[in-house]
Amino acid sequence: MSTFSIVVIVAVALAGFLLFSACRPFSGPVDEALSDSYYYNRDKSDIQYSPMGNWFELGNTKMNADVASFKVLGREYAKDKNRVYFKAEDITAEVDHATFRVADHIGYDESYVYVANDYARSRLSDKPMPKETMLKVESANPATFEIIDYDWSKDDKLFFYNYRPVKADYASFEILNNVCSKDKNNVYLHKEDELITSPIDVASVKVINDHYVADKDHLYSYSNWIEDLDSALIKIPVKDLETLRIMEHNYLLVDDKVYHDNQLMPMADRATFKLWKDTYYGADKNYIYYSGQPIEGADLETFYVYDYPAYAKDKNNAYFDGKVLEGVDLETFGPKDADGFIFKDKNHVYRGNEIVTE
Repeated sequence: MSTFSIVVIVAVALAGFLLFSACRPFSGPVDEALSDSYYYNRDKSDIQYSPMGNWFELGNTKMNADVASFKVLGREYAKDKNRVYFKAEDITAEVDHATFRVADHIGYDESYVYVANDYARSRLSDKPMPKETMLKVESANPATFEIIDYDWSKDDKLFFYNYRPVKADYASFEILNNVCSKDKNNVYLHKEDELITSPIDVASVKVINDHYVADKDHLYSYSNWIEDLDSALIKIPVKDLETLRIMEHNYLLVDDKVYHDNQLMPMADRATFKLWKDTYYGADKNYIYYSGQPIEGADLETFYVYDYPAYAKDKNNAYFDGKVLEGVDLETFGPKDADGFIFKDKNHVYRGNEIVTE
């Protein structure tokens, strides 16, 4: 590229930047440490709300606020002597103006704890959205309320799951993992915005990882998006929890059994079972498996999994995702190039289980 071309490119870029800056509708942030969304307009006669300052794509709202008394409370909260704002919305009628404050994304006044319905929407997806901008957290004490994590909060008397009070024994309540909690009386399953009493034995319950718990008789896996509890809560019998081994790609070993996606693999031999290079392919002394299913006819002695592990072959066949690729020339079958995602033989090129034309 010539020096002249470089100069032209730089000049055009600079002109574009200057034009963009000249069109910028505000002069600077009100409180950059607390929010990147509240700005003074160009002559500082008003406040503009612009999400992350991206007025060009996300918009810019004139707030008609009192500039002299305007104070940023949080990233999306502010107030002046007359009003309280969430983003650019006036929420004064929903909260106490004099005592309203913000910590993280939670609002407080002297009487209530609030969360914006924008934030609660994903947790209340099966319910109609209220007309109010702010959701009052039922029974929460604003003097002691605190956030524990994304799902959980508490005050001095109650725990809250997705901003809903939990009916449990406060003194003995304990969050076990992502799917379970307990008190002295019960083990509870976490289902969206409520807790469900489970049949898990509270006296012997033990956390295995973020997903599994066990008691004296069973290993449990819970899928909270499944409505029917009998289908959602899978119970795997356990004689000796010390034999449990959780493997990659949803395989697990317990006692003398092998499971995939929590379903028993009745043909699998626990003593000799292993994963092939930490892929969906497994093997024992009798079979090769893909995603828990035996591959009928696969040859144990010659079976080979490629670096791109959807593909494999043995002396009889080539495989994609555990299914036979018909008509493959085995002697010339392999990765087409160094990327390894597309395969070929002397006759064809394969993308997945399909023959493609280059």
